[in-house]
Amino acid sequence: MTKEPEGVGYATGRATKADIVEAAFHVFAESGYGGTSVREIARRAGINHATLLHHFPHKWLLLQSVLEHRDEIQHIEPTSLDETLALLLGIAIRNEETPGLTRLFTLLAAESADPDHPARAYFRDRLARLRHQIAHHIELAQATGQVPADVQPLLAATDIVALWEGLQLQGPISDLPVSVPDHLAAMFATVAGHAIEPMFLP
Repeated sequence: MTKEPEGVGYATGRATKADIVEAAFHVFAESGYGGTSVREIARRAGINHATLLHHFPHKWLLLQSVLEHRDEIQHIEPTSLDETLALLLGIAIRNEETPGLTRLFTLLAAESADPDHPARAYFRDRLARLRHQIAHHIELAQATGQVPADVQPLLAATDIVALWEGLQLQGPISDLPVSVPDHLAAMFATVAGHAIEPMFLP
């Protein structure tokens, strides 16, 4: 029996997990969490059900990896307030291309208000990072005179996040069209002092 080269099994396992997460990303986006079958994810990933369960014994662990993957592909370190807002606007526009995943994300964020919810730590930490990042760049913009000195950075950052998440919740249940990017663009123009063009990640 030929011995497998050292490290090959580990690399294969990582590749398989990446394939599973990529497949789950698309299935969750299409069907939501409750409507997603783990067997369907395995089929999309080209593996059997037992192999998927070996890597992700619980459906929630798979969803957590999908959320982390979503953060990774949307992550970049902005260098200014304009770039921060442009990236957020670009993400809001891209979110409209995956309504199933966006609705799922919004629902889980709301559910995470429950202290015992398994996603609570993830959403709490994400919220803290996002508010800190926005507030930090508002402070830097105040130093250059772009943003008035009487604006409170953390309060403004909290308002931006609240508007975004509130609009995403309104969209699916409103009897009128709700454009998250349009509302954010209007608010961002007020904060930045000029119109913000969206920036899209690769």
